[in-house]
Amino acid sequence: MSIPLHVQFRRKLKVVVGESLRFFSPKPSLHPIVSKDIKSILIIRINYRIGNMLFTTPLIQQVQRDFPSVKIDVLIGAPFTKSLFNGFKNIENIYDFPRSLLKHPIKLFQYVKQLRSEKYDVVLNLNGNSSSDRLATLLAKSTYKVAFCNDTTFTPVNRCVQREDLEINHEALKPLELMKIFNLSPDYEFKLSIALSEKELQWGKAELLKLINRESGKVFAIFRNARFDKLIDDEYWQNLIESLKKRDEEITIIDILSPDVPVKLSNEVLEYSQKDLRKLAAFMANLDAFICGDTGPMHLASASGVPTVALFKTTAPTLYGTLKERDISLEIKNKSAQNVAVEILNHLKL
Repeated sequence: MSIPLHVQFRRKLKVVVGESLRFFSPKPSLHPIVSKDIKSILIIRINYRIGNMLFTTPLIQQVQRDFPSVKIDVLIGAPFTKSLFNGFKNIENIYDFPRSLLKHPIKLFQYVKQLRSEKYDVVLNLNGNSSSDRLATLLAKSTYKVAFCNDTTFTPVNRCVQREDLEINHEALKPLELMKIFNLSPDYEFKLSIALSEKELQWGKAELLKLINRESGKVFAIFRNARFDKLIDDEYWQNLIESLKKRDEEITIIDILSPDVPVKLSNEVLEYSQKDLRKLAAFMANLDAFICGDTGPMHLASASGVPTVALFKTTAPTLYGTLKERDISLEIKNKSAQNVAVEILNHLKL
C-alpha cells in the first residue's frame, strides 16, 4: 500500500522546515554549564508508552544524586504513566500532555500558558528527534536548554552534547550522556527504577498472599500481551509453562491479565489484574520471576526489582532489552519452549 500524497507532502515539509530553521538558527554551544548555579531542571520526554517513560529514570536518578537540592519537573505524554515518577523525592511537578489536547485549542492554550509560567535554570530534552519534545523545549522558559547535538534536525537549544559513548546503545542509558553538559561523567550503573517505598512493597506482598501461600514454592508471573509481531502465541506460552513445571513442579504461575488479554491461559495458572502501574509493580516486586515478551510491563517489572525474563521474538534486545544483573533477555525465534525453559531456570539458578 503506497503512502498517501498528503502524508508524503507533510513529511517533506517537516524536513524542509526543520533544515531551514537549523540553518538560520544560532548553533548551540558545547560549553559546560556551571552546576553550582542550578536550582531547577525540567526534563522533557513526551511519549505514550510505558517503556519509553521508564527509560527516563536512569537519568532522573543521576540528576537526583548529583543535584540533591535541585527541584525537578518532568513533562511526559500519557496521564496514566504519571504515577511512575511518584517515588522520586526531588520531582515536584509531573506534567502530562494527552493527545486529546490537540483537539481542544482552548485547553491547549491554557496548557502552554501553564508551561510558560515557570522559569527553569535548565531544560533537558531527551529526544531531539521528537517534534513534540522540540516544541515543548521551544515554549519552555529556561536559561539553558540542552539536547544532543543534531546536524540534521532543528532543536531549539542553546547547549548541546555530542554523543561519544557510542558503545552505549540501550535507549535507557543514552540520555545519561547529557550529564556531560555539567562536566559530570554518565553513571551507567543506574538502571530502570520507580523507587518503590517499603509501604508499597508490603502492600504488594499482602496482595500476593491473597492469591497464594508464599511458602509453597517459587512464584512466577507471565504477561502474554505485546504489540504486533512481538506477540507470542498461547501455544508457545502453554508449552513453556508445562516445561517449567516439569522441571520444578512446585512453581506457581500467575497470568497477569490486561484489557487486551482478559482471560487467563488455562486452569493451570492463577490470574491477577491491576490497572494502577505502581501497585502492579509492587505486586511484581514480590515474585520470584516475571516472564513476558518485548513490551512495556517488561520494563515495569525490571524497574520493580523482580528478576525479569524478556522473550524477544522478532526484535533484538540491544536497544530495548532488560538491563539488571538478575534480568535476562532471550531471543526465542529458533528456540523451542523446552529449551527456553531450561535457559530461564539456569539463569535463575533453580
